[in-house]
Amino acid sequence: MKKILFIGLPIVLLAAGLIFFLSAKEKKETEPTGNPFYEEPTPIPTRPIEESMNERPYLSLVPSKDGHWVDLAIKRIDKGFSKIEYDLLYYADSEGSRIERGVSTGGVPVELSGPEYSKKILFGSASCTTGTCKYRYDENVNEGSFSLKLIGSSVEKYDTVYRIQSQKEVQEGFTAGDGNFTFESSSIPSGLYLTVSTIGIPAPLPSGLTAKSVPYGIFPAISAKGIVTFKTSITEGNIYSYNGKSWQKLNTKIADGEAVADTSGAFLFILTQ
Repeated sequence: MKKILFIGLPIVLLAAGLIFFLSAKEKKETEPTGNPFYEEPTPIPTRPIEESMNERPYLSLVPSKDGHWVDLAIKRIDKGFSKIEYDLLYYADSEGSRIERGVSTGGVPVELSGPEYSKKILFGSASCTTGTCKYRYDENVNEGSFSLKLIGSSVEKYDTVYRIQSQKEVQEGFTAGDGNFTFESSSIPSGLYLTVSTIGIPAPLPSGLTAKSVPYGIFPAISAKGIVTFKTSITEGNIYSYNGKSWQKLNTKIADGEAVADTSGAFLFILTQ
């Protein structure tokens, strides 16, 4: 009898342990995490730009003359979204190394009071006491990325990149850093310029046009003559430019995977068909 109990005891313990493990596993898989009162909105699948361009939010990033600040503005936010989150990353020099820094909402949604949002962002850090602020500026900030999340009954997410160049550097062309767009000009006023894919457009495209690229903007807005180039796989289409008031069709040539056009008096460009 004692021998039977000795053999049966491990079996009982093993069975009990197995029941506990399965119970804990089931609890882990079904128990909600984080805030039990918060329900994450359903993400919207990313729609092709051909279908969504006129409904996308429009992003602008305007650098200060000294390069220490950038004015962030998001416009044409659809009324179906009541909150946003964003993450603006940039690269800077620090003690001989290239480091990544950023400014974001920290995963906490910002309530919107209308279809626009704006904020002045510092490339560096600030220490403010008794109404006075002391700033430490990061050095040699010339590229980065921007991520945007629109939150309502659902969620939309967008990612883009940007590049900051001086007038002396643009002989190689204004680029956002993704290799898909270039604006070359020999008549750029002195200063700093930020080239970015603007996610959306400031005004709807003319009727009948379909976007075949993301739009690219140069800030602050320029009005110089130059040559616009898009990398593309289409064989027919036209580049359109925007001068702050209206769209203009540019005489476009497409060959060898590039769409090329001359332009004057515009700061934003998109390839259409």
